[in-house]
Amino acid sequence: MDDKKIIEMFLARDENAIRAVEKKYGGLCYHVASNILARHEDREECVNDVLLALWNAIPPERPDPLSAYIYKVGKNI
Repeated sequence: MDDKKIIEMFLARDENAIRAVEKKYGGLCYHVASNILARHEDREECVNDVLLALWNAIPPERPDPLSAYIYKVGKNI
């Protein structure tokens, strides 16, 4: 699914947006978290925190590109 569609899902408050981000960017998020956190449970919690932060930030934000915004949100957690 393309990023514009995912962002539209967030704007519509469609919970499937979370699953779409996890499907498209979850591997990358887990990889970054694994470079920082040793325990699997901590990595999972970190990725979940990023997903929740995205849910809370979109709307009003309309990120473009979404991948960079995920990084920005994750960096601030």
